Amino acid sequence: MRRLFLTVLAVILAGPVLSQDLPSQQRAAGLDLLRPLTSADDAQPWTGVGRLDTGVSFCTATLITDRLVLTAAHCLHHPETMERFPDRSLTFLAGLRNGRAEAMRGVRQSVVPAGYVPRSDPDLEGIGQDIALLELDLPVRSNRIAPIPTGRRAVRGLEVTVVSYGARREAHASIEEGCRVLEGAEDVRVLSCRVVQGSSGSPVMRIVDGVPEVVAVISASATDRQGAELSMAVALDRHVAALLGQLDGGTEAHGSRFGTLSGDGGRSQIGARFIRP
Repeated sequence: MRRLFLTVLAVILAGPVLSQDLPSQQRAAGLDLLRPLTSADDAQPWTGVGRLDTGVSFCTATLITDRLVLTAAHCLHHPETMERFPDRSLTFLAGLRNGRAEAMRGVRQSVVPAGYVPRSDPDLEGIGQDIALLELDLPVRSNRIAPIPTGRRAVRGLEVTVVSYGARREAHASIEEGCRVLEGAEDVRVLSCRVVQGSSGSPVMRIVDGVPEVVAVISASATDRQGAELSMAVALDRHVAALLGQLDGGTEAHGSRFGTLSGDGGRSQIGARFIRP
């Protein structure tokens, strides 16, 4: 893999299970550029984003069709032992706000890239495979919950939006707008967004004519040479079709029983250089 100039990176961001008390508005509003989605009106456009609970930890996840959810692969593994959680232990809470979800579903099956290996100190190649696709046990069909479709490539300079749950704000989602894709190569993207534990699996979205499209998934935090906090994300480009094919029991997503997702399957031609941490 080519190299990107970062000095410190790769803190995976699955959050521990914490108390479900809603943090104060003052505390949430003070978390950098995050805006808390605590009102029904603010939260409504983002009800497809939810929290994925394992009983041990939690991450953020996104409903991309009525039955499919995207998150980070390491969210499916115990943060200390790295053992895979049984699918039956996973719960997706769509549109969780003030401790109440718009819909709660179990997970029928989950898949990760064939070469993914869970690590507490992932390298860039590992981050490039840190993505998972989940099939829910029942579809989510509600006029209050809108799935967020997958979109086209996350190219350098693209302005993106991240909606996430996280430590100290685990009972409601928050939004960070105006982030940018700073660098990238192969499946990894470096973003100007700042993330915390629990933000793993969050959708990185571009907004097209007012409609959000998921173009990447948050994986880890990073620090550049000047000490600025960044985030690392996995581009969807080549992963979507492969993961969908795994759910179908094959290697490709031709004629999937889940329909067609809109990822372009292409690769960004960004001239970045990588170093391992």
